[in-house]
Amino acid sequence: MSGEWTVGKVEPLPAEWQGRKVGLMDALMYARKRILERRGLWSVTGFDTVESLVAFTIGWASNTQFNGGTDQEWRDFRRWLDDVEPAARYEGWHVTFLRECEGDHERAVMKFLDRAHEFVSMLRRSAPKP
Repeated sequence: MSGEWTVGKVEPLPAEWQGRKVGLMDALMYARKRILERRGLWSVTGFDTVESLVAFTIGWASNTQFNGGTDQEWRDFRRWLDDVEPAARYEGWHVTFLRECEGDHERAVMKFLDRAHEFVSMLRRSAPKP
């Protein structure tokens, strides 16, 4: 070995991501799938805390913006989340959900990811088929 080391298992990205722009909502759906498969949030963000998902989303959104892109689906989700979870609008989803889940980070993360799944399902069901 030439001075390189691997911290975790390297896995290929989802096949459906090949050859297309991947948005933050896609990444959140992937994180949800990983948790449901019992692989844990750490397999996406590196840690198993609400804060790691907050940092992940901020980092992804910032990278998109800094590279001249936009992610309308993420913006639309944030507006929708503010409407369906009004308390989270003022203190942040991570604070609200962690309190509601009595400090259980995995439950709070899943509540957020379930809301993201609800939004994506609703949006994609109502989108016209090409």
